[in-house]
Amino acid sequence: MVCLLTGVVYSLHVGGQRNLVADHAGADATQFQWGLQNGINANLQRSRELGGFVVASQALTMAGFRTYAERMRILEGGTGMSYVGFVPRVARPAGAPVSLPGAGSSGVDRRGGDPDHTYPYLYVFPDDERSAAARGLDFASVPERWEAMQAARDTGQSVATRKHSYQTGEPTTPIIVLFTPVYDLSRATATVEQRRAALRGFVFSMHQIDIMVEKVMGREFRTYFDLEIFDGPVSREHLVYDGDQRAHVLFKDRDFPVVHRELLDVGGRQWQLFFFPKKPYFERYESLEPVAILVAGLLLSVALAALTAAWLHNHRARVLAQGQALRFDAVFQDHPSAVYLLDRQRRFVNANAQASRELKVAKEGLIGQSIAAFIAPDKQELAAECFEEALQGVPVSYDSAILDKEGERSELSVIMMPIRAVDQVSTVLVFAQNTTAQKRREWELAESRRMLQRVVNHIPQRVFWKDLSLRYLGCNNAFAQDAGLDAPEQIVGKTDFDLAWRANAEAYRADDRAVLQTGDARINYEERQDRADGTVSWLRTSKIPLAGMDGRVVALLGLYEDITPRKEMEAQLREMAHYDGLTRLSNRSFFYHQLEQGIQKARRHGRLLALMYFDVDHFKQVNDANGHDVGDALLTEFAARIRASVRETDAAARLGGDEFAVLLDDVPDRQVAQNVAEKLVAAMQVPFRVGGRELAVSTSIGVAFFQDGMASDDLVQRADQAMYRAKRAGRNRYEIDVAPLEAAGPQPRAPR
Repeated sequence: MVCLLTGVVYSLHVGGQRNLVADHAGADATQFQWGLQNGINANLQRSRELGGFVVASQALTMAGFRTYAERMRILEGGTGMSYVGFVPRVARPAGAPVSLPGAGSSGVDRRGGDPDHTYPYLYVFPDDERSAAARGLDFASVPERWEAMQAARDTGQSVATRKHSYQTGEPTTPIIVLFTPVYDLSRATATVEQRRAALRGFVFSMHQIDIMVEKVMGREFRTYFDLEIFDGPVSREHLVYDGDQRAHVLFKDRDFPVVHRELLDVGGRQWQLFFFPKKPYFERYESLEPVAILVAGLLLSVALAALTAAWLHNHRARVLAQGQALRFDAVFQDHPSAVYLLDRQRRFVNANAQASRELKVAKEGLIGQSIAAFIAPDKQELAAECFEEALQGVPVSYDSAILDKEGERSELSVIMMPIRAVDQVSTVLVFAQNTTAQKRREWELAESRRMLQRVVNHIPQRVFWKDLSLRYLGCNNAFAQDAGLDAPEQIVGKTDFDLAWRANAEAYRADDRAVLQTGDARINYEERQDRADGTVSWLRTSKIPLAGMDGRVVALLGLYEDITPRKEMEAQLREMAHYDGLTRLSNRSFFYHQLEQGIQKARRHGRLLALMYFDVDHFKQVNDANGHDVGDALLTEFAARIRASVRETDAAARLGGDEFAVLLDDVPDRQVAQNVAEKLVAAMQVPFRVGGRELAVSTSIGVAFFQDGMASDDLVQRADQAMYRAKRAGRNRYEIDVAPLEAAGPQPRAPR
């Protein structure tokens, strides 16, 4: 057998040394490729674990992130990993830079590819000089990164960038960045659109390509091999690594007759690896001794393979378990929430102090027990379904409840993060936040709101509240009835344009905006409301800005009462106070008020003011002969003819009985007043038809003009005296008051 092997080896050595070298080179190249692939996979696993930490953190801080990275020694053992971090997705205010804590005074300095969000470089480890210089940079502003971020967001997978450079520091250093998406676990992520909506940000890791390759390959690798790596097609622009900077594949260099090609998956990108054995590698196989050693080594390898494989498997399992326990205790022992590890049978593998306190069982007593023993009966089925989903590699969040050792119930918000070992989920990391107090507060708050709703539903005032976009958040029954709705719940989300008072919507919203912008309440002001059915209401309204815990205005509270009956009563009282109940002309009190205003205006502007004083000739005989009803009807018709004979701006009044007056304000000259007097006398000469009778009456009018120095009583007295002169002159006529300085002037006596 030995002779046979020796002969075979000799023939191979003599007849095919190059093929032998090629075979060995292929085996070594495959080993190196496996090492590089495993290193990249390890980096991806670290990214996923970091994503789990981000999801589990209720309020991520820079200090907390740094502490996690240090305790986990996240960069140690990494394959060329230079930085790790988390970039959150932050909504971008339209037209303004985003101001972020720790990002410097300028905020995010470059607008990225996402028009609605920014992805700031904030949470990063290590936090060195280069990190400080780039803080606040929008990752989406780097095209290579934004391309990979979109792919990771939409697929839910870790995605690598194309080769590019750091944005600060050494601009020529070639790097790639691996992005792992982090989603809001309370939202669905089954479709692309759902994943886009649920995105919280990305865990990233930066890798210097040359360090990543050479750390895996080792120092001796470059002695024996030259390596060239292409990201996809073989071309100059896709070359990401070249050991000796000569690009042998591109130039088909004949100095290297043997070449081996391998493929490498790097975050969804296919890298092509070309291995070129160098001269020292050929020299290793120029004699039979190395070949014989190789044959012996192969024989021994076969014998020891099973033992080695078993030992490696057991050793790896022990190391993994020890490392996992150390990392768990280092990171989660003092976590404020209950945190524990479960194996595939839902048994406790590890638990932190808070878990022991909430379950009221020591850590040693929990290990090996099934979590099912503590889950409340009404939550058992849901918890089992969610655990099975986690075993499929899917992070899960849900609400649950546990019963501690003493039977006391606690409400929980649970997040399950699957942890992989090799090719399957080996354990599930569980974060269980105790929400019992929160649930109780929510119940008390809901009960308080229900009580408040019951109270406001039974008060006569209309009550409503709106958000900052002026959409209704709620109202009471009275308001819903005014709005034409069947129940208060129907108001939610509507605006004033959707309701019965849409004609006043713009005015109402302008008031709302003023209150929200100034923060000043408007109390008890009156406003008109025009309803869709054509009716008009009057409201007494108050609007108050509501502030949150931080003092910022967050909503608007409004209430009003319908004061339409009161306004109608006020109008009636005003009518009764100012106007004669029979003729609807001004009464004596209101007329004297109008007269005073007219006199003040005449004094101020030097305009002519005329007063006419008159009555119904022989009214007493008409009244005695026909009765008071006919007399009242006659007075009503008499007043109607007065209104038809004067301007709308002229004041006409019934002073009492059958006495009337007309105030002509701002007349251009005396002739105009005389023309009005003639018109009135002529109007009353036409017989009146009252109560089926035809009555012929007339009027006697006295006309006086205001002059400086006169009081209102003086002007009335002069007009009254002029009226009596008209009566003495035969009635059915007018007389002009003769002022002392104008006694010689001509005066008309009767209508022409």
